[in-house]
Amino acid sequence: MKKSSTKLIIILLICFGVLMISSFFVLLDRLYVKNFKREINSEYKNEFNYNSFNVCYGNLLSCEELKPEIAGKVDINKLGKYSIKYTYNYNKKSITLKQTVNVVDTTPQEITYNLEEVSVCPNGKIPNFDIKVIDNYDGDITKNISKEYSNNEVIIKAIDSNGNVSVKSIKAVKEDKEAPIININGGKEKTFVVGFNYEDEGAELSDNCDNDIKLETTSDVNYNEAGSYSIKYAATDSSGNKTEVERTINIRNYESGSRVVYLTFDDGPSYYTDELLDILGKYGVKATFFVTGNGEDRVIKREYDEGHTIALHTNSHEYSYIYSSVDNYFNDLYAVRDRVKNITGAETNLIRFPGGSSNTISRNYSEGIMSTLVDEVEKRGFHYFDWNVSSGDAGSEISSDQVYYNVINNLKEGSSIVLQHDIKKYSIDAVARIIEYCQNNGYVFSTLNEFSPNAHHRVNN
Repeated sequence: MKKSSTKLIIILLICFGVLMISSFFVLLDRLYVKNFKREINSEYKNEFNYNSFNVCYGNLLSCEELKPEIAGKVDINKLGKYSIKYTYNYNKKSITLKQTVNVVDTTPQEITYNLEEVSVCPNGKIPNFDIKVIDNYDGDITKNISKEYSNNEVIIKAIDSNGNVSVKSIKAVKEDKEAPIININGGKEKTFVVGFNYEDEGAELSDNCDNDIKLETTSDVNYNEAGSYSIKYAATDSSGNKTEVERTINIRNYESGSRVVYLTFDDGPSYYTDELLDILGKYGVKATFFVTGNGEDRVIKREYDEGHTIALHTNSHEYSYIYSSVDNYFNDLYAVRDRVKNITGAETNLIRFPGGSSNTISRNYSEGIMSTLVDEVEKRGFHYFDWNVSSGDAGSEISSDQVYYNVINNLKEGSSIVLQHDIKKYSIDAVARIIEYCQNNGYVFSTLNEFSPNAHHRVNN
């Protein structure tokens, strides 16, 4: 009995000691930090919680939450690393906790569409369909999506700049019910005068499925006889879908009272000629260029390729040389003729005398030379053109408004051969308005050829 009592007493003492020690630690005041992490992630544009962990001072039975002094700031609108310091004061002491906050974008994009089913080309090509992909960081990234056809579905995949991926699928069926699209260049209706050599501007062809469709063109146009004709364009895709469109070509006689405007430009090409060609192309109007030895060859080639008429205005345009003798004139004329032939591969016999056939400055270099030249050029197979509407840009007129009014106020009821110079920027600036006025007032445009009506001046030397 005595031995058992001693053992019981020892056990009770041990338990009491453990209880006393535990109570000491439970009631002992200290700093407690819960759920603190040295580095955390915060989602882009989501509100950042600076109190995501708890710090208190006390014991396990009673612990007072401490409020920190915070140094540093997290910009939720900018990805990156941010350093935050939390300083806590307690029991005349302080502690600082340092935390790295990574503002990251882990939100996938939102892919939206309003279709229950899409059509996929028989060759597997996936046509464009109405779809939108918006990312919280990159914004609209619809252009960056990928589409793949597999097992009667189109798999749509989007990846943003931060590597987040979204995938959606939509039911698909292989079929092509869309016909090719034909867009006619230069307008669906053209009006010219008899003898005008119009080079068809063609059409642009596109198809939702096929890339190698051939455009078939047929024409019944007779440019030497008045009437209404058509140029027809047709295209058929590999699924048998067919599109047909046509351009109407109206050919008018001079005798019918047509109000025909011939835009002609002298002394080029120049730095401004490309701009002029852009304007003419926009309105589908062809002009006649009396070129010299100046400017770039490529500009003359562009004039020719775009269907304008290339004519000759002498190579040097030096009055003192070309009008000093007949031989000098033709040597200079042949030089520019050869230039045009080398550039375009085509010959032209249309010319204009510098200063026109009525110029008097030639008297300073050779008395009576113009009377000789107007006969001689015809004998040598050339056709010379003067003008009956002057823009004034070779004289004192220096504004596009003056050029514009000089032209429109002097247009003729029949044929108007308009003189301008493509070396004058202000003259080119008036061309668009001149064209619009003519188109709105019953005039048609044409280019000069050897059968065109002329406006020869009176020869004064």
